[in-house]
Amino acid sequence: FVFYRRMPPIGQQLTDRESALLTEYELIRNEVKKMGTLVAEINEDELDALTQSMRSVEQKLALVYTVFRSSIYAHLSQQETSQTNDMASVYSEPFQTNCPPFD
Repeated sequence: FVFYRRMPPIGQQLTDRESALLTEYELIRNEVKKMGTLVAEINEDELDALTQSMRSVEQKLALVYTVFRSSIYAHLSQQETSQTNDMASVYSEPFQTNCPPFD
């Protein structure tokens, strides 16, 4: 793009508003170019390190999830065993009553 600052093509005149608009457009274009350069630098330099870091976090999260699931399974299994033992103890005790025995 070619920008005209107070120097319009031959035979045309730019108004102050048009000139200001072109100036602002040029400033925005320069900022976008800076951002593009910054993004390219980040992609080249920091993306690999960031990807490795995120992979490490992902692996740790998977490990924590596995440990959490196994602890929940162990807790439920222990709770079920406890309930089974409680029921067995109820039925294994001899039946007692306050009635006199039959002779």
